[in-house]
Amino acid sequence: MTPAAFTFKLTVPRDPALADVVSDLVEHAVGYAGMNEEAGAGFVTKVKAATVAELVPGATPNCLVVIAAAGGELRVTLGSQTMSQPISA
Repeated sequence: MTPAAFTFKLTVPRDPALADVVSDLVEHAVGYAGMNEEAGAGFVTKVKAATVAELVPGATPNCLVVIAAAGGELRVTLGSQTMSQPISA
C-alpha cells in the first residue's frame, strides 16, 4: 500500500445517515493520496451526495464501497456507480 496505489473496501448498511462515515473515509483517502485541497474537497462533496442517494433502503440491506487509488486517479465505487478524480488535479 502506497499513497499512489491502495484499495479499501467496506460494506455499509443502507442508511443515509452513514454517508458521513463514507465521506470521512474518502477525505482521509484524498489526504493520503496527496490530492490538492480544493480538488479533494470538491470530490468529497460529490461523493457524499452520491452516497446519501445510494444508501437509501433498497433491495439489498448493504452497499459495497470501494475506495482505490491507481493510475493517478482516486476512484470511489458505491454499489454500481463509480466516481473518479485525478490525484494531481
